Amino acid sequence: MRIEVRNKTKNFDSYRSARVKSLFNAERGDTFSLDVDVPVDTDDWQIGVIVGPSGSGKTSIGRELFGGGKIEDLYSGWSKDKPIVDDIAPEGDFNAVTGLLAGVGLGDVPSWLRPFHALSNGQQFRAGLARVLSDGGEDTIIDEFTSVVDRQIAKIGALAFAKAFRRTKGRRVVLLSCHYDILEWVQPDWVLDTSTGEVKKKTTSENGQSSTWKLGRSTELIGSTLKSIII
Repeated sequence: MRIEVRNKTKNFDSYRSARVKSLFNAERGDTFSLDVDVPVDTDDWQIGVIVGPSGSGKTSIGRELFGGGKIEDLYSGWSKDKPIVDDIAPEGDFNAVTGLLAGVGLGDVPSWLRPFHALSNGQQFRAGLARVLSDGGEDTIIDEFTSVVDRQIAKIGALAFAKAFRRTKGRRVVLLSCHYDILEWVQPDWVLDTSTGEVKKKTTSENGQSSTWKLGRSTELIGSTLKSIII
């Protein structure tokens, strides 16, 4: 899918704007253009990642995918008057909801009884992932993936989410992130790097083994530890 991003704002001419242009040789900052090919048109993938530095066009690309309007905000739309166990899939099955919470690594049971705003950053991140898994949408985009949590929680949460998402059927998700360290934990089917415009796909060898994204992780995290329950 070819995406052409053309963003434009007012070309400001204030004193400070003029000084910035002069001092830093920045003639103008009111336009942003990006042309990329995003490999979303096939059905042979479940998880894709668009990664790159802040301001490189990730969100603009995300707005164009799947017909638009698919970007999920993990942190909005939560009730202040309900515990998260009631706020995720309110009409859904109890065991399914608690299973999703445990599956994304939120095994601290007392946190299930708190409203979203009372959770820590890491707990909010995982609760948001559980809600995405519960919504049943075929195509999803998550912006700022792992951006507001520390890197250890980000890696564990990314691994847990990827494992849980791959158990779903007929669903696809694109994660938008400025952090390259999540790639080896998510093990996506493809990666678009907006800093270079390059697309890399996971390959499969003749013996059926898939390639892996490696960025220096030395030990494997055992997924079963993510489902421990703390009471």
